[in-house]
Amino acid sequence: MTSLFWSFLKLAPVSFGGGYATFPALEREIVASRKWMNEEELQETLSLAAAAPGGVAINASLLIGYRLVGLKGAVAAAIGAILPTCLIVIGLFLLYYKFSDSLKVIGALRGIGWGIVAMILYTVFRLGRISIKDTLSLAIAIISLVLLFLETHPIWLITGGAAASVVATHSSRSAKSSKARQFKDGADNSYMYFI
Repeated sequence: MTSLFWSFLKLAPVSFGGGYATFPALEREIVASRKWMNEEELQETLSLAAAAPGGVAINASLLIGYRLVGLKGAVAAAIGAILPTCLIVIGLFLLYYKFSDSLKVIGALRGIGWGIVAMILYTVFRLGRISIKDTLSLAIAIISLVLLFLETHPIWLITGGAAASVVATHSSRSAKSSKARQFKDGADNSYMYFI
């Protein structure tokens, strides 16, 4: 539990941009360094964190902590994620308030924005590589992207994607079990050809 707290305490200050921009750092810490989860488990957890209301990074810390240790782990991870962020935001607010007219500050903020865009694109690539496994998942992703550009509320994208995936999974399993029954029925009657 202490290691969860320290891991998220360490992650928060280096996760500029918050939300999806934190995913590469989470992956390095949770999967590569600590080996608490594999890539797929982390991706499932991050998908759930993104689907739930609230901040993605905080949701992710709660879900990861809960998955690994239970309620105490969720609390430890969330406090670790929130504490440095609050202190940093207060410090940045004070600095920004004092130096907001400085061209250097404006330039630095623009550069931070570019870095955040790069981290989000990296996250999209990593999550897409894990999530998009067939033409259906690719189609759902493309349709969702188009709907986002049409300003569809994210809840409809999440609900629609989940529903489409459930229907497709059910249809796929039904088709496989039907083929298996046909094969079995054919195998049961195959001895007739040898008589």
